Amino acid sequence: MLNSSDFHQCVIIMAHPDDEILWASSVLAAAKKVVLCYGNSVDAAVSRGRETLLRDFPIPSVVSLNIRESRSFLTTDWEHPVETPHGILCGRDRDCYARNFHLIAAAIEDHVADGDVVVTHNPWGEYGHEEHVQIYRAVSELKKTRNFRLFVTGYASDRVLSFMEMNAPRLSSAFAVLPTDKVLAETLKRHYQKHDSWTWDDGYEWPEQELFYEITSVDAPLRPARGIMASHPVNMLWIDGRLPLWHRLLRRLKRQFVVRLEAVLRRARGMR
Repeated sequence: MLNSSDFHQCVIIMAHPDDEILWASSVLAAAKKVVLCYGNSVDAAVSRGRETLLRDFPIPSVVSLNIRESRSFLTTDWEHPVETPHGILCGRDRDCYARNFHLIAAAIEDHVADGDVVVTHNPWGEYGHEEHVQIYRAVSELKKTRNFRLFVTGYASDRVLSFMEMNAPRLSSAFAVLPTDKVLAETLKRHYQKHDSWTWDDGYEWPEQELFYEITSVDAPLRPARGIMASHPVNMLWIDGRLPLWHRLLRRLKRQFVVRLEAVLRRARGMR
């Protein structure tokens, strides 16, 4: 079994700001570089927050490629997923999705060297995010021409279990189980909330441990879809489709409240 020493001075490549702490908190402090690929979002408030959050980011090793998101999220038929050279077959904004793949594939070349250990999204996109799958595809494509070890996160949701099993031939039988860094996780969560760019549930609680698998064969054929076989342990996420409108509005209001409270407190401190 792998351990934390295998990830010392790793390079973490994630899709969106906050993915690094959601899916890789256990190795984040040990990383020599954290590359966040997407910047501007379809959510205007999140876009504004992302423009400012890196100025006082708690981790100095973070760089942003600032590529604009496509509008592909929540458009894949996960019951019948189709892998493409750019990621996964989406139901919307396919041209932008394809362009982003080439932009990301070119940009990450400057951040990965032979001999590196790279951590990125898994082939099924954790809970089923089209842009997470795209980042995995871009990094795995780079692995064909660079000599580095490639690890992916061990999170999965009920939405993508079948696609995860289809990808099983690409995973090593060896995996790492590492303790999550809950102190760092809460610190970064508050930072994202302050900048109105926390995109996950406010009440999310990190597991005690999280898993990572090494990719040993990026071109291994997918298994035929044969139902759920549960051949790999995972950090399970129960996803019930898109959050209801009232829940999303409440989350937005809570983020705005935190931002305004921080502004009031800063002004109050400045007046003393």
